[in-house]
Amino acid sequence: MKTLLIKFDNSFFVRNFFRTDVFFVLKQKTDLQLVFLAPREKVEYYRKEFSSERVIFDVLPETRFFVSERFFRFIETASIHSHTVTLLQKTDFVRTRGQKWLLKRMAIYAMRRILWRLGRFSWWREAIRVAYRILPSNTFAGVLEKWKPDLVYCPSMMYTDFRLLKEAKKRTIPTIGMILSWDNLHSKTILRVFPSHLMVHTSDTMEQVWRYTDFPRERMHVTGIPQYDRYFRKTGIMGRDEFIKSIGGDTSKKLILYAVSGKAGLHIDFGIIRMIGDGMREGEIQKDVQVFLRAHPRYDFSPEKIRHIKDDLGCLVMPAMSHVGQGRDSWEFDKHTISFLNNTLAHADAVIALYTTFFIEAAIFDKPLIAVGFDEREVSYWDSAKRFFDWDHLRELDALKGIWRVQSRKELFEAIAMSLKFPERMKEGRARIVNKQAQFTDGKSGERVAEVIKNFL
Repeated sequence: MKTLLIKFDNSFFVRNFFRTDVFFVLKQKTDLQLVFLAPREKVEYYRKEFSSERVIFDVLPETRFFVSERFFRFIETASIHSHTVTLLQKTDFVRTRGQKWLLKRMAIYAMRRILWRLGRFSWWREAIRVAYRILPSNTFAGVLEKWKPDLVYCPSMMYTDFRLLKEAKKRTIPTIGMILSWDNLHSKTILRVFPSHLMVHTSDTMEQVWRYTDFPRERMHVTGIPQYDRYFRKTGIMGRDEFIKSIGGDTSKKLILYAVSGKAGLHIDFGIIRMIGDGMREGEIQKDVQVFLRAHPRYDFSPEKIRHIKDDLGCLVMPAMSHVGQGRDSWEFDKHTISFLNNTLAHADAVIALYTTFFIEAAIFDKPLIAVGFDEREVSYWDSAKRFFDWDHLRELDALKGIWRVQSRKELFEAIAMSLKFPERMKEGRARIVNKQAQFTDGKSGERVAEVIKNFL
């Protein structure tokens, strides 16, 4: 019996693994035991949801608050030699206003800029890895001794994954990782520890890995994106009228999906949403339109916020996620949440956002895409929507000419009207987005990931 040990610490893994063919295929291998290290507060939930013969859940050791991990995370992220990191560093310095701790802020900013400049050199990246490797660590010693895995899989290749990888490699246990998302190489990791092998979603990601981390191409495996399989196969899509009624909408009206962004843009999003509401009330937007708001998974709307959106902003809204327990990490991708996401994308007539993976997901469904590139009022560049498409991954996406970037209230309303009247506009650009950011459209990426893992057991 072989043992595969897998560490995860948030529900993106649930969406990307358990709710895909990766889990289904690996479960069928009768000589394989799957051991998952999960956050303590959710272990019982996962046991009830996914446990079966040869599927085991154990408690994930806590490492997030270790001073050494926080120190190396600072060094690592500051050393990513990308334009995105330059902008993030400058944004953090400029937006922390006031004279309090000014000298400290200046020192931190200066240190980050020095690290960024060093980050262009492969010898510096390797120096970080060597320093991290020699740092004593036995956090996962008990887990590795208990389960004696034949292979360790780290599915995000960020932050706390590296401690497990380091300890596994010291015990000569083979390891495999996967780059979690399309923006990670631009701002989140230089791969502080190299796994034995690395899975990447696309050939484009493979080149980013090589450029930013020096990881050998011959040890990379291009698989596609498992969580997008259901989009290409159109899994679980209900009738349009049924879905519109389920969110309290009017089946005779067009549906605009506004995908609310992550933390960096929340304050901008609601200004734009108010603007759209005003435009609908004042007749600047056609009457046969309704707007549905979808929250970012990490920042789902509270009951109070939902009431405000419905009553004051006049938009349709539903909770985006299910929740298990309390706190910021309670969000979960259960079967209902996955189905709701699929149908939201399938039945939207156009999608508006600041910056989000929804640009890629909606492109798979060939929906007109509108990116907001202005603000409700005049603000500094460092506080504005303008800066987001200067980030590397969004600048590269913009170059594919599949997204209408609007620069004013007038242009936003024009884009809404034109996208609803002529949905085929920018169709070729959306196809380029899918080709570059998803690559595989056969709905079999989950199978490919499972086969790569099986090959190293």
